[in-house]
Amino acid sequence: MNVKCKIWFEQDNGVAFSEGRKMLLEAVDQLGSLNAAAKKLGMSYRAAWGKIKATENVLGVRLLEVTTGGKGGGGSVITAEAKELISRYRKYNDKVSALVEKEFKRFFENRKWLLRK
Repeated sequence: MNVKCKIWFEQDNGVAFSEGRKMLLEAVDQLGSLNAAAKKLGMSYRAAWGKIKATENVLGVRLLEVTTGGKGGGGSVITAEAKELISRYRKYNDKVSALVEKEFKRFFENRKWLLRK
């Protein structure tokens, strides 16, 4: 048996950053476009843009550098701050997941407590 946990950051009861937003930024980094990233993750461009802007507002940093269309077409690249946020979130998530797994085993690995006497 394994345990799973989800970690997200909140401010004022709203999501500031989460696994989904990390995945969205990673997809932008991979595809070079917020629109393409949104499509890959099955969400609308408007929803993706709203999530990015909400996180930018909470953190006070830009996560995307956006160029509008034209002759060469538009696109998006993630900022250095976004890359650092992704890296720190991954490391934090890994550390917390390992701790959660360790404590799960400590509390639930021995199932003797389930046996009726």
